[in-house]
Amino acid sequence: MRWVRKQNSAFLVAVVVPLLIGVGLVVVPLNEDLASPVVVAQELPTIACFDVQSRITLTVTESSCPPEFLFLGDGPLTEITDATGEATELHPLLATRFSVAQSFARADGVELSLTSGFRSFVRQQMLFDREVVTRGSESEAAKWVLPPQFSKHPRGLAIDVNYPDGRDQALWLERNGSRFGLCRVYANEWWHFEGVIAPGLTCPALAPNALVDLE
Repeated sequence: MRWVRKQNSAFLVAVVVPLLIGVGLVVVPLNEDLASPVVVAQELPTIACFDVQSRITLTVTESSCPPEFLFLGDGPLTEITDATGEATELHPLLATRFSVAQSFARADGVELSLTSGFRSFVRQQMLFDREVVTRGSESEAAKWVLPPQFSKHPRGLAIDVNYPDGRDQALWLERNGSRFGLCRVYANEWWHFEGVIAPGLTCPALAPNALVDLE
């Protein structure tokens, strides 16, 4: 009964196999639809809080620090201006960042001093003009002292630390300043620091000199 076997074989090929394939095509999407959704855990934003008395640092997920702790900001510092559109003082958070760093440094036996902070446009221009005479050209002078419209000092966003004779002490701030949101920014000025990051982040690579800010 070879024809029966052939007929059975033909039936399997013509009916059963496509049916199985069809079932497979149906089952796969159903299995995909029933798969558990992938849940991606989102990290809560954090802020750093500092106690200058105990020199304890807290990292919290709340929107504010405990009463006895200081908040140093959660990002790079930007200019604060008055009604005329000009800055009139050192950025308050920059001053606080330095004050907290100063307290922590003192506990390590290092004395940090603020030798220059906010400067008026007039004073910055005077310093630039004097540097032009010393360096011989405006481009060379700007590597060390920027014109007032480009400098961060008249905007209240830069400080000079332990200048001119405290390089060893300023090195402590260069190594530890990122903890407080303070960074040395120019390779040729060991004394110049700015609040260019949030406390706890990594400071950017040093720029060769201040010419990078002539834009």
